[in-house]
Amino acid sequence: MRWLPYKSKQLFLLLLKVALLSAVCFFIYHKLTANQELSWTSFTGQLQSISWKAFIALLVFTILNWSLEIFKWKKLTQKISAISFQQSAFQLLSAHAVAILTPNRIGEYGAKPMFFLKKYWKKIVLYNFFGNISQLLATVIFGMIGIVFLLNNSAFQLNFISFQQLLVSTGTILIVLFFLRKSVWFQQQFSKLKKAFLQFSAIQQIKILGLSIGRYLVFSHQFYFLLILLNVDISYLDAMSCIFSMYFLASILPSVFLLDAVIKGGVAVWLFSFFQVEALPVLAISLTMWLLNFALPGVIGSLLWFKFQPRFDLKFSTLWK
Repeated sequence: MRWLPYKSKQLFLLLLKVALLSAVCFFIYHKLTANQELSWTSFTGQLQSISWKAFIALLVFTILNWSLEIFKWKKLTQKISAISFQQSAFQLLSAHAVAILTPNRIGEYGAKPMFFLKKYWKKIVLYNFFGNISQLLATVIFGMIGIVFLLNNSAFQLNFISFQQLLVSTGTILIVLFFLRKSVWFQQQFSKLKKAFLQFSAIQQIKILGLSIGRYLVFSHQFYFLLILLNVDISYLDAMSCIFSMYFLASILPSVFLLDAVIKGGVAVWLFSFFQVEALPVLAISLTMWLLNFALPGVIGSLLWFKFQPRFDLKFSTLWK
């Protein structure tokens, strides 16, 4: 009597895993064809000058980027279980495959707890939240540095309309935050943030932030390396100022816009245009960065789900109620 439910559960899990892999592949295909400003022919044409040695170097950047994130997740979860680097990689890449299909990568908050016993789920959500906050903090720190350098650069001059729009947007955000600060929702979010920080000592917080900063510097310099490979004429300081500012500005937008690659590409084109950099190579670089750091790990993560066995009992009979 138990054979049919067990086989049904296994079949259901297999169908979910196949659906996830299919969704990730379709998602990547949609990203590659959605950008009307960059056709596949022009994209491959931009990358023709990249040698196989340079491509290997780009993959090294990607591996280093994800290795730092994997090591960070290992550090975050060590209070619950001393997982190995391989286990951390399995969990992180598998969760990433789910996250890229959801707005603001919210899916990883549901995926990561599945690798642990149910009694640890709330802590895992807090650990993941703290890891994301530390990465956002690194983005804000370097983003503000980039913006300061841009505003002091003679080549970067906002016209009056753009400056007025910037002031209106900033003022609107500050007014909204002022009225929200006493709301129940805002207090709940602040309580979660405070609780997440209290999970770690000051030394542990510094280590996690250090790994986040290291990862940020890796993928931002991967972007700069692509600028060099595509023979974009721009100085290191100007390029890094644009890159830092791009990631900062783009980090504000995903809460409303879900097209991450398109948004980053649009912001990058706008910033680099002040230094007379053409849009096509910037769009090609943004798409290449997305393929290397999001799409490729997403495909790997979706394949890893086929090796996943849940740490909890799947009550198959309740799914149809």
